[in-house]
Amino acid sequence: MAASAEPLRVWRTVVPAEWIDYNGHLNEGYYGVAFGDATDAVLVELGFGPDYRDAHGTFYTVETRIRFLREVKQGTEVHTASLVLGADARRLHVHHELFAGADPEPVATQECMMLHVAQRPDGPGVAPMVEPVASAAMAAAAAHAGVPLPDHVGKGVRTLR
Repeated sequence: MAASAEPLRVWRTVVPAEWIDYNGHLNEGYYGVAFGDATDAVLVELGFGPDYRDAHGTFYTVETRIRFLREVKQGTEVHTASLVLGADARRLHVHHELFAGADPEPVATQECMMLHVAQRPDGPGVAPMVEPVASAAMAAAAAHAGVPLPDHVGKGVRTLR
């Protein structure tokens, strides 16, 4: 993967009927499915796959925040623009914007923090990433470092106070 400041545009789908709730729009849980699939596509772009997972480990999502901005209807083509906001030996911080059709405004965003986890004799544990994922993750994070952060990154759920 050649590192670029451009967001990764590696996931898209058409919203199926099964993702629609009783209000006639995308159910909140399926935003999570969409973002999970987008995260998997980013990981594949970074060199992660079955061979890597079997030999070196996997990624566990340990924190996520989704912002629901607009409704999405059945049959809409949705796609993501993803940024690697940060990476170190054991962590990967990713931000996705979900878009519907050609509309330039996102319908949702997700920010997630993942840990790289290896299987050990005593069970799974956090471990450093290895090649090719380690250098690809660092290169993507460096390339995306110049992109201005969205104002909601790193913030939690609003309070009523």
